[in-house]
Amino acid sequence: MTSRSPAAADAARRLWARIAGDAGVAVGVPASAERMFVELRVGLGRWIGAEGYRVLLGRALIVARAEHPALGGLSCLGGDQPATTAAVQAHGAGAVSAGLGTLVAVLIDLLGNIIGEDMAVHLVEQAGIPNQREIVSTGKKGGRDG
Repeated sequence: MTSRSPAAADAARRLWARIAGDAGVAVGVPASAERMFVELRVGLGRWIGAEGYRVLLGRALIVARAEHPALGGLSCLGGDQPATTAAVQAHGAGAVSAGLGTLVAVLIDLLGNIIGEDMAVHLVEQAGIPNQREIVSTGKKGGRDG
């Protein structure tokens, strides 16, 4: 599966750019990768379940690792910051970032084979956007302070 849909590759790039920003520096890649996969796990898990997400991610990792050896020690299931840091030190931030982008694009393609490309792209794009019910306000609503 070396050819990815342009929509999947573009959505993966947008997701990484939104999460990582300027994380091209070695220090930011591990934290950004952790955040991205937490958001994907939570967001996609709502629709395909935790086990469905693990299976989909596992298959995507197999495909992406064939092109990007920098992903070799990563599970992308959480707690990967030490492994991601080691990968960045061994392969460079650019190689790890490129591998992560490929991984997300493959994940979108695999999910798109099941539910359709447009829906897969939409679900991945929505994965990291907080639900209004999840936003907690620190301000006081009405009432008196004292």
